[in-house]
Amino acid sequence: MWNIPKDIEIILRLFTGKIEPKNKAKLKDSRRMLLTEMPQEDQDKITAFFNRNKILIVSDILKGRDKFSADWMLVILKKDSESYDWALKDINTVMNIFGKGDVRITQQGSMKIGEIGMQRKGGDGGRESAKMLQFKINPCLLFKDD
Repeated sequence: MWNIPKDIEIILRLFTGKIEPKNKAKLKDSRRMLLTEMPQEDQDKITAFFNRNKILIVSDILKGRDKFSADWMLVILKKDSESYDWALKDINTVMNIFGKGDVRITQQGSMKIGEIGMQRKGGDGGRESAKMLQFKINPCLLFKDD
């Protein structure tokens, strides 16, 4: 989808656990490698790839493609049992809010693409779907731009 080169694909597969790491001795979880557990060269490669493709990736994550692409994002925040706040933003504003910031590897060994977290999905009772990438946002950030 993003023309991911083979070396970046291997790094992502090690990160998600689709490929088992060879040297498991120093790993936090022997089933996969955190980005911080990889050689600096690999960390630099993956950071550079996501930096080069940041606009496309942020757009695909938040907006989508083709006839089902989003034009707006609505977030409703329940404050208590009787009141709520809401924010309705056009998708370009949303992409600017969540895409703002550097591509970086976190101390926890995952990645941040601006304000979007990228991590291994996990959970799922050990099923294969746990080895997928997951992108997470904090929708409350849309309230701060008012």
